[in-house]
Amino acid sequence: MNETVERVTAQNIESILCAEDERRTRVPAIYRGISAVTAACGTPAFLAANAAVFAAWVAFNQWVYAFDPYPFTLLLFAVSLEAIFLSILILISQNMAAAESERRHHLDLQMNLLAERELTALMRLVVDMADRAGLPAEKTAEVRSFAHETDPSGVLAQIVRAEHRHRVPNQIKEVHPASGGDDATAATGPRL
Repeated sequence: MNETVERVTAQNIESILCAEDERRTRVPAIYRGISAVTAACGTPAFLAANAAVFAAWVAFNQWVYAFDPYPFTLLLFAVSLEAIFLSILILISQNMAAAESERRHHLDLQMNLLAERELTALMRLVVDMADRAGLPAEKTAEVRSFAHETDPSGVLAQIVRAEHRHRVPNQIKEVHPASGGDDATAATGPRL
């Protein structure tokens, strides 16, 4: 790998990791605690610990002293409480992960928009250089077609239209599965 590229990549990685560490230190302690609990609960060791406690509970009540005889009402109560609290903690943890993912997605989107703008500026420069060098227009036609600002909302609208066109024929085939693809409407979808 090119030494300069490797150095820049290392700087970028370090910068992002430092920003994430700084953001994590600003997260309230309760959320850091929830993250730690859900991380610990999502391990084979936690599964093994639960299995061992349940087995010991049943064995103790069967053969030593029946303080919670079959059907083990106290054990069922404890397991139900554990399930309730763990499910709530997991939901909170998933919400935190979704927020983190959204932040990273937004960063990625902004970086892509900046890169697109930089490339557009470079293409304009290339077109100007080609004009000054006297290159024929057919040699720079493709570059000229891309040497303009791209409207992100226009691209998004194009994606939505394409997704809609893609979904409509599939929905019609699901409604008329017996058509076998012979029906022209099932193959192409309704005209929009």
